[in-house]
This record gives sequence, structure tokens and C-alpha cells, in this order.
Amino acid sequence: MKPKILTFKISIVYGLLICAVIDAQCFASDKTVEFDKDVLISRGLDSALGDYFAHEAKFSPGHNSVSLYVNGKNNGSVTARFDKNGELCVDNDFLAAAGLQIPGEMRQLFSDDKKDNVIKTKAEKNVAACLDYKKYYPTAIIIKYPGEERLDLIVPEEAMVHDDIFPENYQKGGTAGLLNYDVLTMKNTYSDDSNRYSQASVEEGLKFSDWLLRSRQILTNDDGKYNNDALYAYAQHTFVEQQALVQAGQIYISNTLFSGSAISGVQMVPEAGLTGNSGSGVTVQGMAQGSQARIEIRQNGGLVYSTLVPAGPFTLNNVPITSVNTPLDVTVKETDGSENHYVIPAESLHPNQLGGPQGFSLAAGKLRDIESNDALPYLLTASKGWKISQWMNVSAGGLTATKYNSLALSADISPAYNTIISSVFKISNDSRNDDKGSETTLSASYSPSGNVSLSASASQFTTGYRELADTLQDDFVQYNGQYSINLGWSNNTFGAFNLGYSLNKGNEAEKDTRYVTLGWGMTFSRVSVTVNWQSQLNREDNDDENLNTNADMFFVNLSVPFGTQQVGAYLRKQGDSEHSGVQSSGSISPQASYSIAAERDMSNNENSFDGSLSDNLHYTQLSLNAGSTGSDSKNYGARMSGGVLAHSEGVTFSSYAINDSFALVSLDEKVSNVEISTPSGEVWTDHWGRAVIPSLPSYHNARIEINTETLPNNIDVNNGISIIASGHGAVSQVHFGVINTRRMMLHVSRLNKSVLTKGSSIVDGKGNYVATAIEDGLVFLSDVDNLPALYAVDDEGRQQCQLHFQLPEAQDLNSFYEDITGVCQ
Repeated sequence: MKPKILTFKISIVYGLLICAVIDAQCFASDKTVEFDKDVLISRGLDSALGDYFAHEAKFSPGHNSVSLYVNGKNNGSVTARFDKNGELCVDNDFLAAAGLQIPGEMRQLFSDDKKDNVIKTKAEKNVAACLDYKKYYPTAIIIKYPGEERLDLIVPEEAMVHDDIFPENYQKGGTAGLLNYDVLTMKNTYSDDSNRYSQASVEEGLKFSDWLLRSRQILTNDDGKYNNDALYAYAQHTFVEQQALVQAGQIYISNTLFSGSAISGVQMVPEAGLTGNSGSGVTVQGMAQGSQARIEIRQNGGLVYSTLVPAGPFTLNNVPITSVNTPLDVTVKETDGSENHYVIPAESLHPNQLGGPQGFSLAAGKLRDIESNDALPYLLTASKGWKISQWMNVSAGGLTATKYNSLALSADISPAYNTIISSVFKISNDSRNDDKGSETTLSASYSPSGNVSLSASASQFTTGYRELADTLQDDFVQYNGQYSINLGWSNNTFGAFNLGYSLNKGNEAEKDTRYVTLGWGMTFSRVSVTVNWQSQLNREDNDDENLNTNADMFFVNLSVPFGTQQVGAYLRKQGDSEHSGVQSSGSISPQASYSIAAERDMSNNENSFDGSLSDNLHYTQLSLNAGSTGSDSKNYGARMSGGVLAHSEGVTFSSYAINDSFALVSLDEKVSNVEISTPSGEVWTDHWGRAVIPSLPSYHNARIEINTETLPNNIDVNNGISIIASGHGAVSQVHFGVINTRRMMLHVSRLNKSVLTKGSSIVDGKGNYVATAIEDGLVFLSDVDNLPALYAVDDEGRQQCQLHFQLPEAQDLNSFYEDITGVCQ
């Protein structure tokens, strides 16, 4: 713990000492202890200390840093306030740090220190803060251990805050605007050509009265070819009692059994924060040939996600898809211009777990963002799920549109532990093209133990089956089926294996595509080895002219950690192309990281170099990369991302994108670069003492905590922990009360040139104990800006002299205390 948050517990220490020196039973709560003043004086202690500790060992009045235990659980170090009798005073900050419910009466009392534009003084705050917790919970037990600087609370269950229970006092309302940005620019130059690519993903938002407006666009410039994908623009509101979220505008149909379509209309879906279902849970895996490869993921032809990855296998988690019933088109674009494209079947997007039923969903509107010679149809769709038992969910849905109708049924079953079987059956009637058909999908997963997993899926289509968007394509030809199987096994002796197989069953117009992947990894002492292989089994049938592009991909990587750095070597091969290289990556600082690699193309005898540098600048994220291949091919680029929040107090920048549920943190003082721990990572305050928490779980409690090590030496925090629950669409606020404390080590002498003796008591004009001389001529004083007149008293409590000292006008902000010379006269 750093010195600035250590409190001089002189009173407690002396309280224990005086018990020890006279062998008194200070811990008997029902007895008054009388101290022998002569013994105290002989031991160098002020006899006035005996009056304060006469009844029991106790905390000194004011704020004390204590270790807090609630029902036996260690909640860490918090600041607790004690009155003049050493009794605990509670307020909102303390209860939030303790993870306890805040009674409504208390919440109103401490609702806003700045209400009616009147800021309370510290004295007013201290008086108001001294509330007895047992007034609200009479059965609560408060146990104080002053000698250990520890406080134990035993409280009833209803007083606890539980993260999995819907909180009564979640925040709602407020007004704010936001902007998320992710800007990328790259340039590739060759001997006789060059290519420049730029992309900007921009998302705007406005919140007011628990309503939310959102829109997002992805703008690209590919060597002068401009494109703008407008993904969505909608208004949104959560109806809490109905546990329903309503969207209206340009939206994507979600929570449906049918292929998610882009429509201009309205939909109602279950609120994930109230039902416990949140996050896409979609993972995309693949392999990149070269460093700085760009991954583009599309659904229904629209770009939904794009990022850069290094060479080798990659895994993208929680990909923000628009529907779990529409396949993903994944394209890996290399810096040399080559591309690798594959499709992830829709059935692979469903979460591999038996959760709650999907609830009731309803959507209506007009189809959009599809090129067609015919007028785009209007549609109406509804779905509903039911929990039949603990091991079975069923759902049903219908969709009707202009010249199109479809029905769907699904069931999720968990017949045994770690086993899930899911099935979907859909039929369609396309009267525009006179097509009728069905789709049957069956998927299963089985994990008999922690080191074995098996999953498989199969979709079978009849020739006439159509999703709504398919009916608008004149040349659409249905696949016969899509099949996949994956097996995983790990062992401490042999490592971890993964085997996968996928088949897109073609038809008369489209040929089959079959892929098999195999991976193995193991750590030998400190050396980690991974091997990955991918093969298109029937590439000769599909691409006779590009056999090398579709040839087997083989990748071997060795990695050795050195502290926060990783050094490795790799080999990758595809067809006649073979590359080997070395690479290093790691952290430069807690927020900055780097990656460098050197590679040899053994087929063309060329060398290449790549490097990247990324830094979280607290208010934005910036990454730079550059590389070269041979003597005539170079690439370099930059990326910047983050968010901007406009609110009633001004504008605050975030280094992360701001989600639907977020909060604004503010400190009493304008202190910058204070680190705050949040559920979405660390954030830092700006010049005005504010920071954005970019993401919070809606309608669930979240813990927010200040890293006190990053506070300036002159700043103390009342309680650095806050528990917050945010409503979906609310502009939530988190406030930390901090105090600009001025501490002083006073060197005191008397007029006769003698010094104030060790153990002398210092009191205010009313005789209240303030401090003790810790050495001859030394008195430590805290919060000196608000101290009253101070006096040294004798053994009988009579004033001997008054302390006089002069503080410099400018405070030394880098010191825990200031050395000041004074006189007692």
C-alpha cells in the first residue's frame, strides 16, 4: 500500500499501548477502565489518552482505512467513518463498497451533493453521513478490531447485493450522445503498381429518457472505389415489466427461426439483460498466410466485421453478426493481393448450450438492401419459445410476405449430462417462382469429460426450399446440404488435438466443396508447439487453374515466453509456396505492445519484414504497422479506434467503443490519469476527472473500483468501490467522493526554545482530541485546511499553549505531507 493512503493510527496504537503498560482489560465491552496517569506519564504517554480509551479499544474519530469482511468474505480495503465515540457511520459509498443494499431513505438523503446548486461543506457532509446501520437492519452485527484495522459485518441475506438478482435501484433516464469510430488505412506498393485501402466504421448514438437512437455505417475506399454499407439506423426502448426490447427503423430481424433479414420496420424481442441471454457467442476461426491479413465477414452481402490478423491460425470471438440463421461469408485478404474465401453454415452459429427459451418475438416491415428486379416485399414474422422441462426447449415461428410463406419448428434437448441435441424443421412456399420445399437441420454436441468434445451438424435441403431473400435472385440454386463434424481431445502427455470436417453438398450447377482441418498443440517445459493443417479434399474438381491457391495449408509454430515477451519461430506451406520466419511480441508498457517478424520465402528466395506497434492512449487506441516483401513490395498502415461521449458536463473520450449500456465516472476533483477498474477493462480519467465505462451488463450489478495507487499524493478517496446497475438505454452515473487532503508534519517548539514533548495531546477549542506528538517536537496533522485552533494540553486536560504555523500558499502535490515549522505559545 502506498504511503499516501496510509493513515497514522497514532490514537489506536496508543490505545493499545496504554492497555498493555498497565495490564488493563481494554476489550471488556461492559466495563470502564481507569488508567493510572502516573504510569502513562512515566511511559512517555499523555495521560489525556486514557479518557478516550477508557471504555474499550476503538477507532479514532473520522475516516479510517479498514479491511472489511461481510459475512466472512473479505471485501478488501475500504474507508469507513467513525463518530466521536468510535461507532461506525454508514453512507452510500460505504454500503456500495461493502456490496450491501442501500435503503431508500438513505439513498434519498445522499442522492446528490450538488442538488439545487448548493455544494455541501465537508462539515455538513460529515454530520449527514453519521447514520446507524442497525436502524435499517436491527439484526446486523458490527464487530470492530481497531488493533487489526479490521471491520466485520454480519448482515441478513436480504441486505446483500446479488449480481444474479434483478436490482431494484438500477439507474435509468438521462441524456447523452455518442460516437464510435474505427478507422483503418493501408497501402501496398509493388514494383509497377500500388493499392490503397481505407475503411471507417462509424456508429452514432443518442440516449434520452431511456430511449436509444443508433446508426452505423462502414465506408470503404479500395483504390478509388468507394462504397458505403449502411448497416442500421433505429430507435430502441426496453419495456422492463414486459422484459421486451422494441426497435423501429432500419433493423435486422433477430431472435427468429428464419434467416435474419434486413428490413425497414419494427420488431419486439426479449430483453437479453432481463432474460439472461446476451452476447452473440459466435466464433470465427481460420488461417492467414501472411502477416497483416485482413479478415472481412459478411452476412446477406453486407460487411458486419473487419479486422487484421497475424500469420497463422486466428480465432475471432463474439463476432457482431446480424442473425444466427444466415451463413457467414468469410474472406481472408492477404497483403500480396491473394484471397481465401469460405462459408460458415448458419447451424454453426447457434450457441452450444441449452439456455432458456427464446421468448416471444415479432417483426414487421419491408425488406431492404437486396438488389432485385422486382419490388421488395413486405413481411410479418413471429416466433415463440417454451421451456417444456429442464432438459427440453421448443420453439415455433411463422413468416408471411408478399408471395411467400414459411413455417418453422425447433427443439433443443439435453438427454444426458454434457449432451445437447438441436433440430430445426422449416417449410417454404414461394408462389412467385412456384417453388416449395423444406430444410431439416440436426446438430449435436457431446463432452463426456473436460478433455474430450464432439460436435456435428447436418442440414438437408430439398430443391424447392427458399428463404425469403432467395426468392428475389433469378439465378438462385439451392445447395443439397451442409455437413460438419469436429472432434477435440487433450491429454497432459500427448497434448491437444482438434479434427474437423465440413462438406457443402452441391447440385447440378455447383460442385461439392470438402474441407478437413487438423490441429495439435503441446507445451514442452517452456516451449509451446502448435501444428495446423487444412486441406480442400476436392480442389481439383473446383479450381483446375488455381491448384496452388487452394492447395493444402500447413503451419507450424514454436513459442517461448520471456517475462512479458514471446519469441517464436514458424513454418508455413501451401502448395509450392513455403515460408519460414522468426517473430517476437510483447508489452512495452501496461498499455503498449509490439510485434516484429522476419520471414524467408524459400520458393522465391525473398525476405520479408513486418512490425506493428499498438498503444492504448487512454482516450483512443492507435496501432501502426509496416512491412516489406523482397525489394519491391512494401505495405504500411495505421488504425485508430475509440468512442466519444457528449453529456451534460461536456465531452469525454473513450479508448473503447461505447455500447448500449455504459456509465460516466466522475471525481469530486479534477484529477487526470486515475485508473478505474470496470467490467469492460481499465479506463482512465481525463483532465476534468471524468471517464467513460464503455460497457456494463444491463440490469445486473457491476463493480467499479479506483486503483488508489494512481491517485496523486494529495488526494484521498472516501471509498474507491462502487456497485452500479444500469438500465438498457440509461445514461448511468458513477460518482467517487475524493478529498484534496493537505497533510503536515509540524515541527513544534516553545517560546523558551524547548520542544513539545513526545506523547503530548493536541485538542481543539472544545477539548476534542485531534492528535498526539509522535516524537519530541513532531506532530502529524491531516486535512490541515479545515483544522480549528489547536492547543497542547497537560495531564489534567488544561490548555498549555496554542499551536501557531503558516502554510505556504502553494501546496506540494507530489509529497505525502509538508514539513512546516511552528511554535506553541
